Amino acid sequence: MALSNYGELRTSIADLLVRDDLTAKIPDFVMLLEARVNREVQFRNRRMETTTTLTFTGDEATLPADYIETRTLVWQSTPRIRLEYQTPSVFENTYTTDTPADPVNYTVVGDTVTVGPYPNSTVGAVLAYYQRLSALSADTDTNWLLTYHPDVYLYGSCIESAPYLGEDERLQTWIGLYRDAAAAVAGDDTRSRYSGAPKKQTIDVRNVV
Repeated sequence: MALSNYGELRTSIADLLVRDDLTAKIPDFVMLLEARVNREVQFRNRRMETTTTLTFTGDEATLPADYIETRTLVWQSTPRIRLEYQTPSVFENTYTTDTPADPVNYTVVGDTVTVGPYPNSTVGAVLAYYQRLSALSADTDTNWLLTYHPDVYLYGSCIESAPYLGEDERLQTWIGLYRDAAAAVAGDDTRSRYSGAPKKQTIDVRNVV
């Protein structure tokens, strides 16, 4: 069973479900699985990370179309400043005027990121973020999840088929296999980031009173 691209994945899903009449529906099952992956925190993996430079108009910039969540946002002044997140309400209470200065905070509302204080330059900021999974559409398409964890795609798509197929006694089997595969994604991320080294705990003494 080959699972190196979208065409092979669809064939494998049909074979696993033992159905040859789902050609039109299998792409929907795959799409639903991709939506699940984009939502679930356990799939936040270093292979989903990327960076882009945001250009600001005043104190606002538009987030990338494939944005899920921020890793870091760094204002490109000299020296650079890693901006700290504030909720929209706290941000609005903090920055009540447009007095220019180097930004130190940011907030996100909809597809817009706003920094405060109001920028005193136009150097922009580098955003490191989790991006949405590249959706499969053409037969030869692949992405990091299909390459490194094809079982997530296979068993997750079979789970998504259950509402369409009705009662399927294999559903709990698909769920169990999918959960094992999803856990392996999280474990892979931890191992690749820290190479087996223990994580050192630190205490922020600035917040100790």
